[in-house]
Amino acid sequence: MELRHIRYFIALAEELNFSRASERLHIAQPPLSRQIQQLEGEVGVLLFHRTNRRVELTNAGKAFLEKAYQMLDLVEDAFDTARMTARAEHGKLVIAFTGTGENILPIVQKYRAKYPSVNLNLQQMGTAAQIHALHGKQIDVGLLTPPVNSEQLIVKNYMHLPLKAMLPEKHPLAMKRGPISIADLADESFVITPRVIGQGFYDVITKTCLQAGFSPNITVETHDLQTVMSLVSLGMGVSLTAGNTQTTGVVFKELVDTTVTLDIAVAYRRDEKSEVFHSFLDMFFDYYSI
Repeated sequence: MELRHIRYFIALAEELNFSRASERLHIAQPPLSRQIQQLEGEVGVLLFHRTNRRVELTNAGKAFLEKAYQMLDLVEDAFDTARMTARAEHGKLVIAFTGTGENILPIVQKYRAKYPSVNLNLQQMGTAAQIHALHGKQIDVGLLTPPVNSEQLIVKNYMHLPLKAMLPEKHPLAMKRGPISIADLADESFVITPRVIGQGFYDVITKTCLQAGFSPNITVETHDLQTVMSLVSLGMGVSLTAGNTQTTGVVFKELVDTTVTLDIAVAYRRDEKSEVFHSFLDMFFDYYSI
């Protein structure tokens, strides 16, 4: 059975006249008759009662007509989906990000406005997990903290964020007006994510403290920034971050005596060919002037 058989059957079922159906389909009447006979042969039942004066659908033909409409709708939907996918207007894009994700919201909102039919899946995960997921094709784009050592991936920095102190809201330094010094944190307990989760972020924090003349007293390690903020809010320690997410019980303070910044990079597979992916990447590069 071919698609033309369905189209011919529907035309004849609606016209109930071989001459009118032939004109509608722009084919001669004998070929139309042969195509209908072929279709009935494949289905195994008569779909039409034919006489010299009239054509009528059999009960089997009426049942088949309902399914034929559905089949044609499915085919048209498949055509539309293919066209939209070719124009990067349809599909799925999985984006992973470190931290709390506030930095990716503007580009996600902009992309969503232009490509509303693309299914966006946003996942929070550490840099090491993102690299593994990119290699395994579980995500399409990673927004992470370099360095990344992988010949399979392209990594481009797109943002440089200054570090801030994250303090419990009742901490004496949190109640101090204006920025603080990194050296003020020398005797504090630190809550951070472990190096195995994100080498770049961990190294920036320790480097910043060492430049200020002390090694951070890391007393609690946890695997995501949201938990870090929760622990800080409970007074379990202080931390350093490049984010500024408003969270109950936490205060962010600018640092006056450090020039260290945290690099944020976009990472993706070198051989990725998806049109949806490239539509996002083009907008991303334009937005951040990469």
